[in-house]
Amino acid sequence: MSVDGQYRYLLVDVDGTLFDSRAQVSARTLAALQSAVAAGMTLVLATGRTYNSLRRVTQGVELPPFHMITNGGAVGLTPGGAAVRYTAYLQPTHWQAVVAGLEAEGLVPLVFSHQHPEPPLFYVTRDDGGAHFAAYLDRNRQYCRVEPDLARTDVPRVVEVAALGRNSAFAAASERVLGRFSGRLRCHSMALQIGFQPGRITEFFAQGTSKWQAFLGLFPEAAAQSERVIAIGDEANDLEMIRAAGLGIAMGNAIPAVQAAARYVTADLDHEGVALALEAVLRS
Repeated sequence: MSVDGQYRYLLVDVDGTLFDSRAQVSARTLAALQSAVAAGMTLVLATGRTYNSLRRVTQGVELPPFHMITNGGAVGLTPGGAAVRYTAYLQPTHWQAVVAGLEAEGLVPLVFSHQHPEPPLFYVTRDDGGAHFAAYLDRNRQYCRVEPDLARTDVPRVVEVAALGRNSAFAAASERVLGRFSGRLRCHSMALQIGFQPGRITEFFAQGTSKWQAFLGLFPEAAAQSERVIAIGDEANDLEMIRAAGLGIAMGNAIPAVQAAARYVTADLDHEGVALALEAVLRS
């Protein structure tokens, strides 16, 4: 890999990128991140997870200080979650319409509300949404509220609506709802492993929401310095930051669209992909 210039920012996706398939971060990856920060880079972890979830999975991992982008780019926080610097809220009419659309297809919507410094909550219409939904609920039940008439409930500061599933019926229903809102909202369906079980998540955000836009919300000065940004990711919600960064790096396990958009494709999540890429940058 040929690398030139001085990099100041390092955006790293979490699941499928930073964490391997066993939900661990290798010692070599940790050492590479520490070296990048020591060389002057600001580390930003960018994830589809909520703030609570990101804090939980990184607890005890010896990471250098990092800013956080959560909920797929809807929220941007300073290290330790000390302050929120960016939010992209869904208009009530928009998220309520998505909830109604998911329910009409027999899917259970999850409505995510972010009210910092209170713990983020998510609201559901019922707690029996299939195996993938149940696995998520088991890990996050303390943050869940059940509202049977959710589309008519006054949920404050909604940043995301999602649905979870595993089978072909879920995929088909998701595609129908995505078709209704494509062009009006940012929406997609992508892989989501919960524990060691594969599945999918279908997500809806305010138009323009992305990890890249949240990054610019955290660091406005970077808008004129995109060539000084490294971004590493693997999934649909990483695509904009991979395209926009001066050095966009796709994991070897990344979806084809992300690999096509990247300047460089590194090894996969189980073969030190992040470490190998950063080591190459630092050597140059």
